[in-house]
Amino acid sequence: MNHITIGSDRIPRLGYGCMGLTQAYQPVAPDKARALLQRIVSEGNVMLDTAATYSGGKNEILVGTALKMSRSNVFLASKAGMYKNPDGSREIDGDPNRIIRSCEESLSRLGMEVLDLFYLHRVDQRVPVEESIGAIDRLISDGKVRYAGLSEVSRSTLKRAASVTKIHALQSEYSLWSRRVEDGVLGYCKTNGIAMVAYSPVGRGFLAGSVRDMAKLSERDIRHGMPRFRGDAFTNNLTVLEQIEMLGLDWGMTLAQVCLNWLWSRGDHVGAIPGTSELSHWRDDQGATTPLSDEQVGQLESLLNTYRFQGDRYTSEKLAQLDSERSK
Repeated sequence: MNHITIGSDRIPRLGYGCMGLTQAYQPVAPDKARALLQRIVSEGNVMLDTAATYSGGKNEILVGTALKMSRSNVFLASKAGMYKNPDGSREIDGDPNRIIRSCEESLSRLGMEVLDLFYLHRVDQRVPVEESIGAIDRLISDGKVRYAGLSEVSRSTLKRAASVTKIHALQSEYSLWSRRVEDGVLGYCKTNGIAMVAYSPVGRGFLAGSVRDMAKLSERDIRHGMPRFRGDAFTNNLTVLEQIEMLGLDWGMTLAQVCLNWLWSRGDHVGAIPGTSELSHWRDDQGATTPLSDEQVGQLESLLNTYRFQGDRYTSEKLAQLDSERSK
């Protein structure tokens, strides 16, 4: 019940997202980040998720350094197809040759010979997805990647990619306030043996109760630019959160555990990769071990029909870059 299957691997459905250790949120000291990763890995089998674009490759270097002493317990995932330019801008590039080169660079930064899972991070509207995913298929044939995945794609795009190679995982934002994947994608994954890996499963910390005052966040924190964290939407969302928190108290669960146990109730193919810089938060996440019952799901859905979240997850410009938002 507490595991998902990716290919022939059975791994804990609770994985760890490494992005926030080097970018996006509050700055984390390298020694603290490395120590946290080593602690998480030392406790048993876990999926770690990183990407070429995170801090321009520095995130992969951090992960590789932390894993020098302990690779055997790790199911390691990285991504290509989205990159950070020297000027800080983001570039989506699905060129097959660049994807292959990016994988080789990722392996070098990580100090690894093979990646367990390699995602196409974003679909490039200029390049057919069949060509981009074909590059990952070649990497599998060359023994540099074990399994292929995609991130933030629609069901139709997922089907097209699956005509080229076996897709073993789909990573998309999925949480109580981001449920786009329920529009056909989640069911398609279930039917076709594809693991659904949810990123930001506790709403970038908000749904865990960690963000109640935006003024306390670093000026560079990316949440300042996200519509649901701004103005009246944020005030409204705090009210919704308070209602969920009261429900969790009745169930003996923290906010993070309500969120994760709800995800576990969505299907035995659903995993999640919350990120945190605090061991106490990781311990909180680990306490989510039992999917919500049908009755609990009903109570939660009733609450969310009465108290509705407001605000998009990204700006309109960034939403337009997501294949998952452009088509079905």
